[in-house]
Amino acid sequence: MIKVIADQNLYRLQEFLPNEVELTSYDPHQGLPDTNGFDALLIRTVSKLNHQTFPEIPESLRFVGTGSSGIDHVDTDYLKSNNIEFADALGNNSRAVAEYVMTALLLWREEKSKNLADFSCGIVGVGNAGSVVAEIFGDFGLKTVLYDPPRAEREPGFNSASLDEVLNCDVITFHVPFSDAGKYPTKHWLNEEKMITRSFELIINAARGGVIDEFAVSKAMDSGQVKDIVIDVWENEPDFDAEFANRAFIATPHIAGYSEQSKLNASSMICEKLCHFFGLKCPLTENLYQVKEIKPAHIKYSLIDWLLRLHPIKEYDAVLRDLAQRQDKDILFQKLRTDRPYRFEYSFLKLEEKFLKGFDDLKRLGVKRK
Repeated sequence: MIKVIADQNLYRLQEFLPNEVELTSYDPHQGLPDTNGFDALLIRTVSKLNHQTFPEIPESLRFVGTGSSGIDHVDTDYLKSNNIEFADALGNNSRAVAEYVMTALLLWREEKSKNLADFSCGIVGVGNAGSVVAEIFGDFGLKTVLYDPPRAEREPGFNSASLDEVLNCDVITFHVPFSDAGKYPTKHWLNEEKMITRSFELIINAARGGVIDEFAVSKAMDSGQVKDIVIDVWENEPDFDAEFANRAFIATPHIAGYSEQSKLNASSMICEKLCHFFGLKCPLTENLYQVKEIKPAHIKYSLIDWLLRLHPIKEYDAVLRDLAQRQDKDILFQKLRTDRPYRFEYSFLKLEEKFLKGFDDLKRLGVKRK
């Protein structure tokens, strides 16, 4: 029997594990659990794993997995030095993040009467999420600039735009990991120096907190160099900057990648890697990916109505603003991430033709016709 201890918020985890696994859950708000006697530990981004937070690794522990794409919360070298196999869920939420970005962009277009055809859109980081963002931007016919020098070095077939080309875009969206070292650090990638002679219509950060310098962006908003921002991740998360949130067109609590499907993907991916490591066979789980039929009360919806009906982005925004002045806003920020039901991605939503008629943008987002 393989004994696994896992974050209680890893979605439907038990259903992805074979009978040979004994699963124990822990509450991440109580800190890291005692892993003595366990073969594997499964975490989320809220659990920081390094030599300070996890100084004594028991001999029984052989595998650590995180149900997330980003791994900046884990010191992988430390685990490797202790002969621990590490696995992530890279790419699990790419579609969800890309849909968040496009939903925000469409709401911005509709509410501010913008014409997206007038703007160029720069994507900083063209990995899993950034690539899907590029695909969706292409579906909408947007002028897109792809910037990813590290990928260009790894893949001879990929051509990255220059720094000037991406910084000259009207809209910039970030999809890079957080790093403060190495050849391509991303900490405060967007800083005062890069913005000093440029202006942006919209900046979107759904990557990692600290990729943009919030103070510098706020200063650029004061001078009119940055018109609008959409922020899902924060420098001191979960203790986010309330003033910065209040200046945003949309401000959300690190939920861009949250969807029913991305959470299923995350559990599936780390369980597959766990099973492979321990020589186990994973159960079949295709039946967990269901399509939901939406039945609105009437058909007199505008595009904004439909977007708000199908995506909770503005619900999160409203609640985040409500708690911004609370003393315990960091705790409430985390509860917002775990206590609300996950949305369905657009391609797992189905509408009758009469509701889709005239809304090509919904079709481009992937909403299915019944």
